[in-house]
Amino acid sequence: MISRVASFLTGIFVMDFWFHQGQVHAFGFTADTFWERIGALALAGVVTLAVFWASWVFFTRSFFNGVIFAAGFFASVDMVIVHWLFGLHRITYGAEAIYIEVFLLILGIVMVVFALRNEQGGTHNEAV
Repeated sequence: MISRVASFLTGIFVMDFWFHQGQVHAFGFTADTFWERIGALALAGVVTLAVFWASWVFFTRSFFNGVIFAAGFFASVDMVIVHWLFGLHRITYGAEAIYIEVFLLILGIVMVVFALRNEQGGTHNEAV
């Protein structure tokens, strides 16, 4: 139970902190041009992938599935409610925002389905 809660919180943290920190504040840098905004998001994406990789290598498959599920869930719900319904902020403030947001929504849904299928499919191989 603790592992499931920890994996869920890890996934939420990764998506909330890294992507919001990356796109809103650009990690302390100014991101005014298209390539600067894309670079800030790419850095957030690389860090996110590193966390996914670490959860795959160093934890159980169930923990990995929890991280993937939470990250996908957060990406999807955050995109629809915060970004589109309430309009609190955008993923970037350029013309590319809608394309990136739609991509992240679809990716989030795919991540949720992937994690649920893996968890229910009996792929609970234990890592170290």
